[in-house]
Formats: sequence, structure tokens, C-alpha cells
Amino acid sequence: MLEILKLDSNSKSITKTSIVMKKFFLTPRGWQQLLFIVFISVLALGACKKNRSKPVVQDPIRTANVVLSGGAEVPAITTAGSGTATVSYNTNTKMITYQINWILNSTVSVTTDMHFHGAENGSATISSPVVIPITGFAIGNTGTLNGTTRVLTDAEANQLLAGKWYINVHSAAFPSGEIRGNIIFSSPNPGNPY
Repeated sequence: MLEILKLDSNSKSITKTSIVMKKFFLTPRGWQQLLFIVFISVLALGACKKNRSKPVVQDPIRTANVVLSGGAEVPAITTAGSGTATVSYNTNTKMITYQINWILNSTVSVTTDMHFHGAENGSATISSPVVIPITGFAIGNTGTLNGTTRVLTDAEANQLLAGKWYINVHSAAFPSGEIRGNIIFSSPNPGNPY
């Protein structure tokens, strides 16, 4: 029994209240149930933590592996010439870095020009104007060239990323272009949150 004394300041009297407390006992089975409830509660509260995962940052580099062939020219031509290019576009710097490897139709043919072509209506089925000339290539029938372009405008970047650009290698035998490859980027790399 618990007794509580209360002083009333107005009447200056003391009242006495008695509270009867019952004893509470848990059986072994009751303890198990109580511990189980506490355990489940802790698990549930742990699952309610705030989402503190780090934000995913998208990789700014987009890469395309391009195959160059006469069949991709518009109109298509017949040539034994071929090539490959790795084209990387940095969305932060808005510049293209590239490596182009090519071999022309014959050993006596010479490389006369290379360009990035594109337009707002560009596609694999039409010829588009030159956007960026590619310089510094070997004039022989084969070669490898690495380079970086100027900064692209927003419109050019949008066209490039939409697959509206291509690389064209011109030769003396095919002045309009001997091998062409359309630049199609793979899906963006989602990045790493860590």
C-alpha cells in the first residue's frame, strides 16, 4: 500500500490517500513473450531509420564504339575499306575525345578528309553537313588518330547525344566518303554512390 499526503493551501488541511498496489509476476512463458515483443519492436524501429544513402552521381562520360564501313555511306558504296572509332563525350566539358582507326579500299588510295557530320534532322539514312573537321590524320591508306574537339554548343551536344552525328572518312577514290559510322551512345552509366 502506498499512502500519499496532500496539503491544501486554502483550507490548510491535509488529506491522506491510500493506493493499493498489486504485485506483478511473470511466468517463464510470460518472460519469453515479453522479450519477443521487445525484440520485434527493436527490429521494427531499426527499419524506420531515415534514408541516409548517398545520392547517385551520373558519370559525365558517354562512350560510343563506332564501326566505319562503306555500307553506312549514303548512298551505300562497295569498298573493302573499314574502320572503328571510340568516341567519348564529356557532358561537363562538352568536348569529344576520339580514337579513329581506318584502312582504305586499296594500298594506293589516300585519305583526303575526315569530319564529324550532323544536323538537327540527322540520321543514319541521310547525309548531313560537316560540323567539326578532323585534322592531323595520315594521308596514307591506313592510320590511327587520337584527338579532342572544340567545345560543342548546346544544340550540337543535343544532336550528338540523340544519335544524329556520324564520322566520315573520305579518300581519293571516294571523295564523298569511303567509310562512315553513326555515333550512337550506350545508356548513361548510373555512377557510383560511394
